[in-house]
Amino acid sequence: MSTPYPRGFTLLIAVILTSVLLSVGLALLDVAYKQVVLSSTAKQSQTAFYAADSALECALYWDQKQGAFAYGSASASVSCTGQTFPVTTSISSNIQKSVFYVACPSGESAQVEVYKANGGATCSSGKTTCIYANGYNTCDASNPRRIERGLKVVY
Repeated sequence: MSTPYPRGFTLLIAVILTSVLLSVGLALLDVAYKQVVLSSTAKQSQTAFYAADSALECALYWDQKQGAFAYGSASASVSCTGQTFPVTTSISSNIQKSVFYVACPSGESAQVEVYKANGGATCSSGKTTCIYANGYNTCDASNPRRIERGLKVVY
């Protein structure tokens, strides 16, 4: 007695159906993985932004309340978050550049540059003071996932 359908047809349908379901499952897994990486990047970006904001606020305080970056008499150090950071200063073309780096007690860091113009010079758009703060989400400069966010204040 012969069967009207060829043998193995059910097995072929089962293999095709399993392949389709596996493909859909892998596609969903890929989308979920990309979402996890994206949300992690957003969190790290926020950490870098907060590091820049904190360093900028420190520089503003020391400039406006303490006069630490006054042209020709910049302070040798500033203190923020309970730590003291050395300030390096150079003058070129009537513009004084003061730089300090915020250390990494909790995994983030920042670099601050304060420009003070004198004698009719300006640092940006006719203003005499420019502060640039760059924040990082990690102290490891060789990390390929290191994120940098910057803020600028001009007055």
